[in-house]
Amino acid sequence: MKTKLTPTVVASSLSLIFGSQLALANTPTDNQSNEDVEKIIVTGLRSSIVSSISQKKDSSEVSDVITAEDIGKFPDINVAESLQRIPGIQITRSRGEASGIAIRGLDEVATLLNGRNYFGGSSDVSINRFASFEDIPAELVGSVKVYKSISADLIEGGIGGVVDIQRTDALSLDGFTFAGSVKSHYSELSKKWSPRGSIVTGNVWDLDGEDEKLGVILGVSYLERTFREDQVRVSKFSNITGDFPSGKAPEGAKAIKSLNSSPAWGDRERKVYSLGVDYALDADTKFYFDGGYTDYTSVQKRQEYVWGFNAANIIDADFTGVNAKKPYAKSVKFSDMTFDVLSMIDDRYTKTYDAAVGFETKFDNWAISTEASYIDTDNETAFRNSRIRDNWDKLPVTVNQGGFPNQPPAVDFGDFNVADKGNFNMVQWRHLSRQLSANEKAFKLDADYFFDEGLITSLEAGIRLAKLETIKNTQNNHIFDASGKTYGTTDPLGLVEPSRWNNFMSKYSGAQFFGQYVAINPTYLLSRDAEIRKHYGFGSQSTIQNPKDHFDYSEDVSSLYLKANFDTVISDIYVSGNFGVRYVKTKTTADYFFDTGNKDADNKPIYEDVTDNKDYAEWLPSFNINAELTEEVILRFAGSRTFARPHLGDLAPSLALNYEQGRGSGGNPDLDPFTADSLDLALEYYFEEGGLLSSGLFYKKVDGFLQTIESKETIGGQEFDIRRKRNGGSGTVKGIELAYQQFFTSLPAPFDGLGVQANYTYVDSDVPSPNPELPNIELERLSDNSYNLVAIYEKNDFSGRLSYNYRSDFLVSSTVKQEGFGQLDASFSYQINDQFRVSLDALNLLRRDHLEVRAEDNADPFRWIATEKQLLLGVSYKY
Repeated sequence: MKTKLTPTVVASSLSLIFGSQLALANTPTDNQSNEDVEKIIVTGLRSSIVSSISQKKDSSEVSDVITAEDIGKFPDINVAESLQRIPGIQITRSRGEASGIAIRGLDEVATLLNGRNYFGGSSDVSINRFASFEDIPAELVGSVKVYKSISADLIEGGIGGVVDIQRTDALSLDGFTFAGSVKSHYSELSKKWSPRGSIVTGNVWDLDGEDEKLGVILGVSYLERTFREDQVRVSKFSNITGDFPSGKAPEGAKAIKSLNSSPAWGDRERKVYSLGVDYALDADTKFYFDGGYTDYTSVQKRQEYVWGFNAANIIDADFTGVNAKKPYAKSVKFSDMTFDVLSMIDDRYTKTYDAAVGFETKFDNWAISTEASYIDTDNETAFRNSRIRDNWDKLPVTVNQGGFPNQPPAVDFGDFNVADKGNFNMVQWRHLSRQLSANEKAFKLDADYFFDEGLITSLEAGIRLAKLETIKNTQNNHIFDASGKTYGTTDPLGLVEPSRWNNFMSKYSGAQFFGQYVAINPTYLLSRDAEIRKHYGFGSQSTIQNPKDHFDYSEDVSSLYLKANFDTVISDIYVSGNFGVRYVKTKTTADYFFDTGNKDADNKPIYEDVTDNKDYAEWLPSFNINAELTEEVILRFAGSRTFARPHLGDLAPSLALNYEQGRGSGGNPDLDPFTADSLDLALEYYFEEGGLLSSGLFYKKVDGFLQTIESKETIGGQEFDIRRKRNGGSGTVKGIELAYQQFFTSLPAPFDGLGVQANYTYVDSDVPSPNPELPNIELERLSDNSYNLVAIYEKNDFSGRLSYNYRSDFLVSSTVKQEGFGQLDASFSYQINDQFRVSLDALNLLRRDHLEVRAEDNADPFRWIATEKQLLLGVSYKY
């Protein structure tokens, strides 16, 4: 006998899974009415979660929401840190700071700020098309909504999803408000405290007219942060063959070809200002201005020593334990090697402006809104490096590989003194300067019409016009004498100093690294640049446009949408949602210079000015259907077609070259956009206040995947392995998301302050391989499995949270894989009184370091990365 699926049956089934007490949590007993239930005012972290769950439940789309506990009190120190705890989201980090996100494995995520397009920051070759989340201070954010299913009114561009970051609205203030915080940030490896702080203040004035109001809100955020990250990288391995004093080399025995050891350290400074002005003429009409400015500076230094080994120079090896699964010789002795010490400084400065003015009004059955917006971001980067090289004819070295793959190698130089600068010659000076800029002007007009009755409750229509422009210029002074001539062993300017990294990779007990080797102080490469240039006769940095590194690109985008909202009742089930279509037309123009391969009379390359134009258009249908099976249970079904344009850096044809490694990367102006057809099915059970049990299935078919192809190219007479993007074939991304959260308020005190959040995501991807002879591969930077476990305790004036985020192995590139890892974070606060609160945040408590291996062999190490713990102590004030 089959059971009919009714709301009661669904609720009963969920209660069996989850516990009958939860299913009945919202049901009054016979002796208790709804009016008799004690009303509890929820504050703090719990209020943020309750508000987020309420907005998620009311959403027409499959989505997740994060809201601030109070003005200036977002749940985390960084927006991306909060987003990583949402099912299906995985983040990337830049020197320990959450930076970018991917939704269900796809990093093409449209980023909106108050509903309008927002971008900023930069990669090595272009302005990012999407936001860099470290540029957005959490203290100035009111809420963040993540759309996993799309509706026609949302701006196109994210096949992974859409993230809409909302600044706090001025009219939401309750009179004059002032909130401020000061924190001190400690980094374990750099062993320094850095300041950060924020102020959010504003007021709402009642004016003469009925419901006439003026609201103003101002936000200021300041951050300094010191950081350090250590890493060791090895090249692919050489085979060891022949007879040695210790015996004949076993078949398949291996030794490393090169070893790079590099501490990276530096400072970041970020200043952000935001201003919102809202003028409500009455309850139906509002004018507004919203703007912001970000000033971001990053100085990163490195001292990298590079050892090059030649298999022909192996004079002995210890082959104990060598086998097919562990082919690395326990130790290898070389008669000669090359020892280089590179000093580098990367100085980046980015400033971003955004501004919007708009108007909203309602009359009769109409709602009309219009907005003009502008965003501009500029980035200047100066990269300088130098190199000193050993001057020994025969530099012996013994390399211990016995700890592979978990331990980096240990190295013994015998009689060679790495702390004697007389053992080195200066062989390289390099300076690269890059200027990047992008801006977008946009205008939109939206109109909604509301029906008094019928299946269709309202129609929405709108138009958006936008023009994006970006320019890249690079000047490159590269001086490298590959013939073996040097600048000598003398150091007339006093640039060479002992390094200070005596605790480099100290967590790895089996490794041996030098803490007192000599190197050019990278700080001098910037602070004494003019002096160095004058002494060595380099001249000033070129300001002439470099043809091969110039790129001027623009997009003209016109979009229209029509969306219908509906609701009805089918067999006592309330059904609502929307369906619609968005039409997007894009015209692009790319100006750049093409190397003809010919030379002029001075033997310089001849470039041809090229202009490429493209036109393309897409129809993007979408639907979202929500069925309220009971007051607590919602079934969602959604589908859409989305598309993403290539990243601006992938379009730029210019090259970033590593002359030392013979490698480089470049763009491809012929790239086309790629599309995705998506389906979502979700079942959500809301119980108690802030309680949620949900599951979701998703499927995406992506056409025109961008693939990274590596091929050999000869540039300036030198052969390089160059990586460029190409449009590939079709692939799929599918998976499941599970989530649960609850506050155990029914437990006896003091346990009634406990709460828990948990979620799990499984994603399976199948995308075209860059090599047509190989089978399909997984998406880069996608972990198949990820989960979050969060324990919460909030009682009276104390609030605490312990959160663990884990992700399994993922591809860093098509050839390198990073082993899975977890990060444990903690956050505690205590409300001293109505105005003051103290807080403690601790990040990366387990200090889980990262191991990268060759994708085809988990036992073949590529890189070891040592991260650092971080601690923040703070006090906040609100009036």
